[in-house]
Amino acid sequence: MPSRARAASCVALAALMAPATVVVGWSPSVRLASAAAQRRRNVASAASRRVTPTAAYDHEVDVAVVGGGPAGYAMAALMSSAHGASVALVDPNPEGCWPNNYGEWREEWQRLSERLGMPELMDCVTREWEITDTFFGGSFGAPWDERTRLNRAYVQVDRQALKELLSNKIATSGRCEVISAKLNAKLVASNIFDNGIVHDSVGSTLTLSTGATVRAKVVLDATGFESKLVAREAKEVSGNWEELEPGYQIAYGFACELEDGLGPYDANAMTLFDYRTDHFDEGSTLLADAENRPTFVYVMPQGEQANGRQKAFFEETSLVGRGERRLGFAECKKRLDLRLKHLGVKVVPGTIEEEEFCYIPMGGALPDLTQRVVAVGGAAATVHPSTGYQLCRMLASSTDIAAALSQELAAPSFSPDCAAAAAYRSIWSPSLRLQRDFQVYGGEFLMAQPVEKLRGFFSAFFKLDTILWGGFLAGWPGLPGNEYHDEWNKRLSFALKLFAYMPNEVRLAMMTYAVSYSAEMGPGLLRSFVTPLFGTGPAPYVPTAGSGMARVYTTGDMEAKLEAAKMLAAAPTPGSLPSPQVQESTEKEEALV
Repeated sequence: MPSRARAASCVALAALMAPATVVVGWSPSVRLASAAAQRRRNVASAASRRVTPTAAYDHEVDVAVVGGGPAGYAMAALMSSAHGASVALVDPNPEGCWPNNYGEWREEWQRLSERLGMPELMDCVTREWEITDTFFGGSFGAPWDERTRLNRAYVQVDRQALKELLSNKIATSGRCEVISAKLNAKLVASNIFDNGIVHDSVGSTLTLSTGATVRAKVVLDATGFESKLVAREAKEVSGNWEELEPGYQIAYGFACELEDGLGPYDANAMTLFDYRTDHFDEGSTLLADAENRPTFVYVMPQGEQANGRQKAFFEETSLVGRGERRLGFAECKKRLDLRLKHLGVKVVPGTIEEEEFCYIPMGGALPDLTQRVVAVGGAAATVHPSTGYQLCRMLASSTDIAAALSQELAAPSFSPDCAAAAAYRSIWSPSLRLQRDFQVYGGEFLMAQPVEKLRGFFSAFFKLDTILWGGFLAGWPGLPGNEYHDEWNKRLSFALKLFAYMPNEVRLAMMTYAVSYSAEMGPGLLRSFVTPLFGTGPAPYVPTAGSGMARVYTTGDMEAKLEAAKMLAAAPTPGSLPSPQVQESTEKEEALV
């Protein structure tokens, strides 16, 4: 198997994707152009040394996509229908339903429909609210019942309609085959797997759980953040002093019919945050825990039903937690029950459905950008590190990955290493890494705060102009408002405006945490918004064998996933489906019995 040293031009290209110090007199554009030219020369000179595989395969394609979630289907649809590539989509459950409810800002969803060239995305909206409500009462003089109304529309995406749309794009392209199988492979060293994937100089061979073989020029990993197929980059590459551990958004929710309406929640508004804690008894241990490890409720009114009752989806959410600050699903369920009872919201017995156990890894390290397998979606860490928003960011990033791969596939002398490098560069450029560093700090700060300071923070946050706070929540090129956050001086301006609205206690907490975070993790935060003083990061990183690979996340928060699986098994409700991570952890536990 050829080593990465034999693809010297591609190593150089991959090195350009790591954060780099600006060299005066040698612009990044010149450096990229020279690397690209050298890459083409080296690829052409190496062509005579390549050995074209002669074995017969069950499937021979340009692109193999592994994973049957939204990221996998989006990439398969774009590569086959928009770019004309031949694709094999490996989905262990093609007939299955995606488990999570997706709520998005309408403006972002509309922009995505244009960016992807899929106006049918707007037909995947199942509910729409013209206004969005938040509740941050109980701190800094705000009464408990104070409502902050955001004049920005929110939509609920019909996940089944979205899957059908992407499946239809795949089917009508005539260039993608959906294969019902698993890929049982785990990365054990740089570009080396224990089973199932073998790379060579011109592509990769996949052996699936069914025994079928797939020959592909490029392999895309859409199996999620806890992938076994891609490694995370080492801290030396990211410029952090310590390993960046992921946090976890944990949420428990359900849809139900209501006896006497929605209580304080407006049936015509989406409630994004309700961070109030007045449903706990004063002085109780439950209140103390809720103040220290806050949760909020998220309410999606579903309208009046034929029987005259209101229906709604409620979800109690821990924004992000880790270690002692992570909450479990049972605790979220208990808090939701107490909240609804206190507010006089009465669930009609026997009407609970779509019980949801939401588990979203957030933050953590980026994938190793020098590896052959290209991570997409959650595997590529596109989840917003501060908020957990993921669907719009994944879809926005997919267009850039598809365009980069299409260009490489059309090159006169194709190199899989160069294709992977180009795909990674399209989503994790140095500038976007700096923007993510800023977002990562935001998530770490929010994770550490008690409820009083969270209420003060978000009250200040939503006093900003909509385009500013909306741009931060989106935080990805091509999404609305990102143009106010994509450069260091814009992030500094945003931070100063937000700081001006904050209560003094929150200002002090943010400054104190910025100092402690930087002392532990290094200058990543400072680089993100005062780049001229701190540079863009480490010097260009040229890896030796395996040196850029830190580890592979394969387990995540097993305690949370097993808890969800047991709760589902104990009291199943109609329409309740475990997430892929929860399902896999259940299978592992059963295998040990």
